[in-house]
Amino acid sequence: MSGGIRWAAGALDGVLGHGLGGGQSAAKAIAAAEAFASACDRQSGPNLRELYTVVCDDGVLDFIDPMVERLAELRPDMTALHTLGRWLATTASDRGAVKVGIAILGVTGLGRDVGVVRALGAHEEFTLYAAVAMTNGLAEPESELWALASAVDGWGRIHCVERLRNTKDPAIRSWILRQGFRNSIMDEYLAFIAATTGGLLDALLTEDVDRELLTAAGEILQALVSGGPAEDLDDYVSGADAVEAFLHHMNTRAETLVDLHTVGEIRSFLSRKDGWESRSAKGWTATRRETFEDRCDEILWREVWRDRITVGLLSDDQTEFWQAERAAQMWGIDTFHVHVEKIREDPLGSGWFQAWRQADGERAEQLVALARDLLPLKEIATGAADELGLGSDWAPHSALDWTLQALRDHVGVGGDLVLVGLDSPVTRNRNMSLQVLRDWPSWAWPADARVVVANLASSDPNEDARESAAEILSDRFD
Repeated sequence: MSGGIRWAAGALDGVLGHGLGGGQSAAKAIAAAEAFASACDRQSGPNLRELYTVVCDDGVLDFIDPMVERLAELRPDMTALHTLGRWLATTASDRGAVKVGIAILGVTGLGRDVGVVRALGAHEEFTLYAAVAMTNGLAEPESELWALASAVDGWGRIHCVERLRNTKDPAIRSWILRQGFRNSIMDEYLAFIAATTGGLLDALLTEDVDRELLTAAGEILQALVSGGPAEDLDDYVSGADAVEAFLHHMNTRAETLVDLHTVGEIRSFLSRKDGWESRSAKGWTATRRETFEDRCDEILWREVWRDRITVGLLSDDQTEFWQAERAAQMWGIDTFHVHVEKIREDPLGSGWFQAWRQADGERAEQLVALARDLLPLKEIATGAADELGLGSDWAPHSALDWTLQALRDHVGVGGDLVLVGLDSPVTRNRNMSLQVLRDWPSWAWPADARVVVANLASSDPNEDARESAAEILSDRFD
């Protein structure tokens, strides 16, 4: 099947290492350890081939830790074991074998091979294993972990910074606070480390906070408020003090849309209904919260933001534009016309979502007309298949998604687009069109829809879609 799910470099190990667990395959671990021991005793062709066969698959996290534990029991010659680790790390054509090789180098001590691990770790697929190897294989790994963290920005950075959370090095702590928490996965993973290890409160308590630090502080506080996969603002003992210090600076220095969003997120946090009894012990008293709320409100509704939002909505910079869009939502500013222009400029882009969010009946008709004119509907309606529809090759189908999703709330509008979705090879398109018909009364169905749904109920290549089509027919016409 084309358009299937592909893991980004390091993503599978990152996800498995954060919440899902990697599992432990005892049999695989024992086999791998024994293969290493045999190859250490005699590096013959058969022994090396057996070792490679055992360790070359991608499921390294399933067996790596128990394998190392078993190796400790077998006590192979460490010099020979290190040689095998280097052989795998530098010559293997399978990433699983490279990962095992890096791990073995860490177990046996990196020595002169720290450069090998450093080079491999710069690729996010191997950063986790390089970070662990540096932690295990160097007497003082922090400088290497810092350099590696600076070289990557996804799961690799998360893995490295997590291993620097106990650092006392002022330079590393400052870097984590100002830059190191940012990553392409979720800043929430590292925000707590930035606040604690980085010394957020102490930095904010100084009067000469520079712009770089003030922006970073705002992003950290936003991530802590959002919470999620790691510790959040409720876990941060100094949270109330940090918010107070940040709002103190914002009183005179709130100037960017990032500042506006941070203050807005803090205000939303203060509006939460539950949890304040437990938070009061950490400084979130009722009187203090009321003071914070007043400060936030005064900052949020300064008239200067209107002009800055307007300027941001005209920006070609994607980040600046979406910051302005978020701010416009906060201020209740209508941006429908802006997103219509975005759609005209890039019909396969994401402008559809925000435009449909602001669509009434007349605007729904306008957006449907745009979809008819701008989307390659004949390229989409090529017949049912069981495609996931992921990737750039399926951009037209993904663009149609936004309209199909919205049409549920606009009875009778865009029926021809619903039929296009029913004839799409992307299962998601068909399911969305079926959901539209489920929500619409039968009199609003487009002509031929009943026949098309009946055909899907009997022949759709996806079992769930077949069942959904059959249920809709039963609900409407039995």
